Amino acid sequence: MAERERQIWRIVDVLKWSRDYLKGKQIESPQIEAEWILREVLNFNRLEIYLKYERPLSPAELARIKALLLKRASGQPIQYVLGSAEFMGLKLKVTPDVLIPRPETELLVEKTLELCRNRVTARILDIGTGSGCIAIALAHFLPECQVVAIDVSATALQIARENAAIHNVANRIDFQELDILHSPELTMGQFDIIVSNPPYVSGDYYVNLPKLVKEHEPEIALNPGTDGLLFYRRIRELASKIAIPGGAVVLEIGGDYQATAVAELFSESAFDSVAIVKDYSGQSRVIIAELAK
Repeated sequence: MAERERQIWRIVDVLKWSRDYLKGKQIESPQIEAEWILREVLNFNRLEIYLKYERPLSPAELARIKALLLKRASGQPIQYVLGSAEFMGLKLKVTPDVLIPRPETELLVEKTLELCRNRVTARILDIGTGSGCIAIALAHFLPECQVVAIDVSATALQIARENAAIHNVANRIDFQELDILHSPELTMGQFDIIVSNPPYVSGDYYVNLPKLVKEHEPEIALNPGTDGLLFYRRIRELASKIAIPGGAVVLEIGGDYQATAVAELFSESAFDSVAIVKDYSGQSRVIIAELAK
């Protein structure tokens, strides 16, 4: 691009050049990521990129696109490069201080929304909120619910608060800094639903994560240490005390390799019903444990 700075660059030209540049850097989805970069700089949706493909770009726009391409080529995840990620149709701010929201986690929200069909005023606890993606999506789609969202990271909570304000749900989410592993009790009252995408990638599973994840996303949000079930045990213990009769716990898990172990943890306790839900790729992804009424 630098050799032709003085030439008129249209959207169509920059899109093709960016795609080819990212492809040459072995980026897995160069076309999609080139589109994302242009959409961010131009504040366009995907359709506008193609409807206005003859539009010339200004020198300032070209400079910003070039800077973002260089960051992506350096190995940073595209979401951190752009400073945002989409989750349940909501655009959320993300930085390396928070885990990038995954499409798989949307299944957890979808199942929680199903549980809340007859509990529109549900009180929900989100453990390990990170960017706030789960708490904010639930508050967005359940306008009468109240959410408490906790995290051990003050920096993550600040980002979550910003995201809640952007989506006009800050008044219905109580963000609190709390380490559930070292807090003997939670004094927040009772909850209809407890949700969490806890750290669960331990041992060889963490060692073998793609570099894009392991070298850039916060280890504290991924790796519980030597015990991959550590947070599930603690959440089970807390839930038995703070979930109302008939309440439910909805948890993300790492896949088939964890499903039986996590399900058995809850089956051995006071939970009346425990279900394993598979994601769209056929992997076990969510555990739903319900207490008897």
